[in-house]
Amino acid sequence: MHRAIIAAIVRGTVNEITQPVVRDPTQIARQRISARTWDATIARDSDMPAGKAGSIIVELEWRLISGRYSFGEALSINGLAEEFDASRQPVSTAINHLRSLGYVTVMPQVGCRVVSPTPTEIEDFFFMLAKIESAIVGLATTRHAADEIDVLAAITAQIATTPFDNPSHRGAYAAAVDAYHEHIRSMARSPTLIPRVAHLWRLSNFYLWQGASNFAPPKVNVANEQRHAIVHAIRQRDARSAELLMEDHVRGKPRRGGII
Repeated sequence: MHRAIIAAIVRGTVNEITQPVVRDPTQIARQRISARTWDATIARDSDMPAGKAGSIIVELEWRLISGRYSFGEALSINGLAEEFDASRQPVSTAINHLRSLGYVTVMPQVGCRVVSPTPTEIEDFFFMLAKIESAIVGLATTRHAADEIDVLAAITAQIATTPFDNPSHRGAYAAAVDAYHEHIRSMARSPTLIPRVAHLWRLSNFYLWQGASNFAPPKVNVANEQRHAIVHAIRQRDARSAELLMEDHVRGKPRRGGII
């Protein structure tokens, strides 16, 4: 390093080395949000089939988590094979993989349908997810670097200014919310844990998008206020408060979204 500084002094550019780079949290937040396209949320898990079946899985899961398919909707394997210009085999492989993830059911002689969970099943799912998110935010509270909380605050502010009055805006809002939770997970610094529960977050989006049209402005405001409170608790390094706030926030998602 000292050789680089000496060389910089000779060139008259020592400030380029010794002066820290200023990173704007708002700009970073916008970059994080813009990167959260729906297809970017589809992780190619290690057990995901390769080839044509894998590409069909990615597309179908994207449709499921973005609300294109409704609870209980029938999916035709022959129709999908024609749409994807594929034989029945890769489509059947893709459907079986999505069944293992909890998106669809397959009944002999009946066919494939998108799952139609009961209100109790949805509530139980978000109860479990809330516990996981609570644990993760606790880790993030104690492990985050100071500049990371500024980025999280900027993402939170961006969410609060994003309207929710049409499908396009709702997609932008959902991408921003995904960026919020993704940033908290990165702050937790748990590379072993996070990939193992990533699918649960995609499944939660699938459930929530079924009620997107019921997510009225007052409910949006409640969610925004909760996220601001979580950011404040993280900034204060108050892990217990952050955990309780996150658990309440996640557990309340299906009721705010009108799906139970």
